[in-house]
Amino acid sequence: MLLIIVLVRIALSVVFSLAGVTKLMDQPGTREAVKNFGAPNAIAPAVAFVLPFIELAIAVGLLFSETTVVSSIAGILLLGLFVIAISVNLARGRTHDCHCFGQLYSRPLGWPTLLRNIIFMLGAGFVLWQAALAASPKIVSTLATLSAAGWTAIAMAVAGMLAVFLYLQQRHRKALAAAVGPEGLPIDSIAPDFELPAYHGGKKSLAQLLDHGKPLLLLFTNPHCGPCVVLFKEIKEWQDAHQDKLTIALISRGTIKENFVNVARNGLGEVLLQKEREIGEKYGGLATPTGVVVSPDGRIASRVAAGADEIRNLLSNVLGNANGSSHHHPAATENPEQEFVGETAQPTH
Repeated sequence: MLLIIVLVRIALSVVFSLAGVTKLMDQPGTREAVKNFGAPNAIAPAVAFVLPFIELAIAVGLLFSETTVVSSIAGILLLGLFVIAISVNLARGRTHDCHCFGQLYSRPLGWPTLLRNIIFMLGAGFVLWQAALAASPKIVSTLATLSAAGWTAIAMAVAGMLAVFLYLQQRHRKALAAAVGPEGLPIDSIAPDFELPAYHGGKKSLAQLLDHGKPLLLLFTNPHCGPCVVLFKEIKEWQDAHQDKLTIALISRGTIKENFVNVARNGLGEVLLQKEREIGEKYGGLATPTGVVVSPDGRIASRVAAGADEIRNLLSNVLGNANGSSHHHPAATENPEQEFVGETAQPTH
């Protein structure tokens, strides 16, 4: 029994440590998650800053016998708060990303999220119950009594958990790819919402980009992508020449520093920053450069256009639709499979 108590404490300590560290490493995402869970905007930054330190304090406290009781009580209270917040959001039909482990593991809210937190809370309750019955065992001295077979069993259990985690990650990616499809999201489906840091300051959401009542051309790029770098000058020209007909926004990967040269050299306008490919995955923009059109009412209005030539064709189709043209632009006819659906237009085949 002593070994079981020790292993549960170590497992909970690892969970709280990962949660705290990953939240600290992604404070913007943590602030957004806190607001999504219902915290007022005025206190969300403070909550997002304090929460990771509380989780880290619980993680450290669980490692020492003298602080096990206090840490397990704190863990139960914190996890109970999470369970309530998740339950309320699910009851309201809200399934925003939980951001439970920052960018390491963030999934939309669901019953698995709720069940996971309940299991962690039960684990903390088990530790508290055992600590109330007898002094909590010391981790080092307990582990020192393990035989080679015991250490082997622990190592196999850890390897098994890692394998399950990697499998779930891979399955999630495959499920997402299957839902999006090679041509992107279905025409006329609701465009996935997002709010990202803007290169020029603040944040921009999909709703804000659609505020002007014009089609939105989203371009997924990467500062280290050669074809993207070649296309940036053209994108700037498009942004200037066609701003009265459509909004053109780049969703680039990486930090402001990584994107500085390309944005400054070309004077690019609307540039938003995703950390990896989290928004691109939702739209099917996994390769770069890739483009997709969102209609003014927030629906997918085109197939995914991959590569500079397809993006140019897509732009031509968007402009032709915006002009009310009854014929295709020459560039658009080069790719007959490319589709664009405006507010009143029907798919072309």
